[in-house]
Amino acid sequence: MRGVVEQRGDKRWRVRVFVGREGGHTRWVSRTITGTKRQAQVALATLVTEVETGQVAKSHAGSVADLLDRWLDDIALTRTAYTMREHRRSVERDIKPAIGAVPLDRLRGRELDQFYRELLRRGLSPASVRRHHSILHAALDRAVKWGMVASNPANRATPPGTTRSTACCPSIRDVQRLISSAEALDAVLAAAIALGAVTGARRGELCALRWSDVDWVKRRLRLDRSLTVLDRAPQEGPTKTHSRRDISIDDTLAAFLSRRQAEQRAYADKVGTVLVDAPYLLSRSSDGAAPCLPDGLTAGYARLAKALGIPGHFHELRHFAATVAIGSGADVQTVSGRLGHADPSVTLRVYAHAVEARNRELAGLLGSTVLGPMEGSPELDEADPPPPPELESAG
Repeated sequence: MRGVVEQRGDKRWRVRVFVGREGGHTRWVSRTITGTKRQAQVALATLVTEVETGQVAKSHAGSVADLLDRWLDDIALTRTAYTMREHRRSVERDIKPAIGAVPLDRLRGRELDQFYRELLRRGLSPASVRRHHSILHAALDRAVKWGMVASNPANRATPPGTTRSTACCPSIRDVQRLISSAEALDAVLAAAIALGAVTGARRGELCALRWSDVDWVKRRLRLDRSLTVLDRAPQEGPTKTHSRRDISIDDTLAAFLSRRQAEQRAYADKVGTVLVDAPYLLSRSSDGAAPCLPDGLTAGYARLAKALGIPGHFHELRHFAATVAIGSGADVQTVSGRLGHADPSVTLRVYAHAVEARNRELAGLLGSTVLGPMEGSPELDEADPPPPPELESAG
């Protein structure tokens, strides 16, 4: 951090530390010292430390509420409408009432820790408190870049830890039962379950699919939009990671989708209407103009699963696709791309159990291939072959 010592008179010095730019102006924190030049240099070093640790109030920094408003406006174009709604809800409901009036340059890690403890006392889960911390951390990081503060106090806070549970998923047999039962009751729900289990797409991405997104020649689906509901109105926006991905489909799923398309056309003919130019793939309207809503898929799946005695919810179809893919030997990079994760590290973290199971299988394969049978190693009864990789409760 840049600092200078300036002589202002006999044994009088001014020490200044640069703290950034705001509104086109260079901003400094200064202090006047009486004494020797050596004492002034020591005072400069002390001031630099105080600025770096956030102990010095800097003019024009504003309040925490001011920063949050500015940060929310700044990120609005790069986040989904749903994400912005949830961020604004957290800011207005929880963060601003508690610490919004605190001057930004006086915010410390201890104030944040007190805020987190109060949220826990109010009954928020550790995961919810960590989401509030993530919002504050991101906003304060931007404040550092904007020169509003010298360092991020959220780095010195300690949000509550969370225990990451293993992602669960239904078995292959359960998925087959779900699809078969849904076909007899609700063809649209059956298509959603099949697509969710085979592609691993998020429910909002499935609801946004149109038939124009299906490439019948190259056998692939284009996923570049997601459907959300805000203020009871469905809205299409970018995917969670703001990226497009093309998911390969096999002939079996292609035939399933072709049958679904034929059913949709037959229904339109039956009621005497015409399908719109780009009908939704998952639509119960006669012309295909109205999409299914994400919460509707969740509720329909829950009712069907409960009737069949299968635990879980619609999102677990995504875990099913990932677990089966990794268990079948697909590399994590490919699985990550198919799921639309921002980074393969996310896939590794969420599906570590599936990767570890595959790692154990590989260890056995390489060991027996390289070393052959070893004396004293356990032998398997040929009449009782080893079970396949566990999928009943894996994520």
